[in-house]
Amino acid sequence: MRKLRPRSAPDPALNVGEFGEIARQHQAHLHVVALRLAGDRDVAKDLVQETLARALFHFTEYIQGTNARAWLVTILTRLHLDQRKHEKVVTKAGQQIVTMELVERDIDLTIPNISDAMLWRAVDSLEPRLRQIVELRYAQQLSYKEIAARLGLTVGTVGTRLMRAHEQLKRSLQAGET
Repeated sequence: MRKLRPRSAPDPALNVGEFGEIARQHQAHLHVVALRLAGDRDVAKDLVQETLARALFHFTEYIQGTNARAWLVTILTRLHLDQRKHEKVVTKAGQQIVTMELVERDIDLTIPNISDAMLWRAVDSLEPRLRQIVELRYAQQLSYKEIAARLGLTVGTVGTRLMRAHEQLKRSLQAGET
């Protein structure tokens, strides 16, 4: 286990000129680390720029005589991890919004004078991958998420297939093809 040394108070005498020198000294190394983390030059450039902005903002907390490179790399790494976490949250929220929209768009297939037998004959006439989704959704009353997990699909794919099935069923039932 690593021993933590006591932190001394930040040096209020540090100024922006000293920060500029520290930034120039370590900027090339920060670019290498950022490129390794991000895998994209433009993202790495933005990451270094944001790192230096945050470091300047918190420069009064820097303890003179400590490892400035490690301090800057720590800021950069934490910033990168925060951005990745944010991207995951946004992606997950986007998927949930799509799911909610798909559920709201779930078409009511109630057509006057259509018996259950006629409806299920129409379902049986669907191509297998669409029929499977319809059966899981309506016969087994599974959610989009449950269907996706069972079939190894994304929630969006489930919604798209269900939408296609609805369209085909509606056309088939309105045309009286069953």
